[in-house]
Amino acid sequence: MLQELLNTHCLDPKNPRKLYDLAAEYDRLDQGAMAVSLYLKTADISDTEIHDERILQYKSMIGIARCYQRQNNRFHTVETCYMDAIALFPFRPEAHFFIAEFYEPNNKWKQMKMHTQMGLEYYNGAWEVEDIPGFDGYQGLQYYDALSTWFIAGTQTGKHAFFDLKHREILDDKYKAKVDHMVNTCYYPDTIPYKPEDYERFKFDFDSLEVITKNYSKHMQDLFVLAVHDGKRNGTYLEIGSGDPFVHNNTALLETEFNWKGISIDNSEALCYNFKENRNNIIVCSDATTLNYEELFNVHSVDNKIDYLQIDCDEASLTILKNLPLDNYQFGTITFEHDSYRLGTGIRDEARTILKKAGYVLLVNDVGFFPGHAYEDWYVHPDLVDIKKEMIGTHGINFVWDYFMEEL
Repeated sequence: MLQELLNTHCLDPKNPRKLYDLAAEYDRLDQGAMAVSLYLKTADISDTEIHDERILQYKSMIGIARCYQRQNNRFHTVETCYMDAIALFPFRPEAHFFIAEFYEPNNKWKQMKMHTQMGLEYYNGAWEVEDIPGFDGYQGLQYYDALSTWFIAGTQTGKHAFFDLKHREILDDKYKAKVDHMVNTCYYPDTIPYKPEDYERFKFDFDSLEVITKNYSKHMQDLFVLAVHDGKRNGTYLEIGSGDPFVHNNTALLETEFNWKGISIDNSEALCYNFKENRNNIIVCSDATTLNYEELFNVHSVDNKIDYLQIDCDEASLTILKNLPLDNYQFGTITFEHDSYRLGTGIRDEARTILKKAGYVLLVNDVGFFPGHAYEDWYVHPDLVDIKKEMIGTHGINFVWDYFMEEL
């Protein structure tokens, strides 16, 4: 191959394409000195007014940078060559990828972020992505964008970036391994939100799912309730441990988009004030472990059949469950926090016994916010809702993403 390219070049020494091909072959053979000299000559004799020859200049500067990059001690030379390539074609993605890759071992995260953002923006605008050895295309830009996000923005933003790559993108083996490593290193984000792009993958379709652009639950509990109830409007709820009126809240979507009415309870005066200022439904500021629920329901004329019950109060969840008048009131769906991943199985098992005796079916056991860490059980009452076989969870821990989403 090399001899053939040499012969071709000798017969037409001022042809920049043939010169570039020869340089690329020396580069492939790891003959850096020859490759660099021929890349330089290619760049020198190419006519910048001719698009195809300007592309050869662009690729030659990338080639020179990669040759020097292999020496591991020519930072400024390498960076300058990549920047020269970008100056020739600032709206092409390839050089932005290579310089981002180059910045990784040098810990230049802000520079990396700038170039990955530019590369991703220009990727679809490039009239033809060049076939340059080592260019990993869109996946490479996505990975380095997530990596720079992790090191610049830190915890949750970075975790979400890698979560999206792992679960919302089809990756080749190289980047799958890299992303898996980063997810195992930085762990899963605190929240797993639904996005409109997930619509086709969502397993449990219900009325109006297609118009939901944002949900508020940490792990799609609001979508579980809506799926069980077929997108019901004007439903009812009792929310114990409401927290923020929107952040990580299981009833915000039900109220704001589906017109559900209900009572929320929390023992934080600040959170209750915020809730009252920003939500329309009832908020009760009280210790949920000491409330007289029969009296509360009578005061607010609550029907004895309620569509949704949330109990999310850490160690107090079991005490609250025991205080509820389950003999006189029924709930179509229940999400019960047991935190067995940190509290053991005692609360979980006793709650299961109580709810089974009251006629509830454990539809999804041991919901996990990432694989291996169970923190909730999700129940339905067969007298109030139809049990959908496709919504029955697996025997072990049900990682929320796998529970809701089809595989890519």
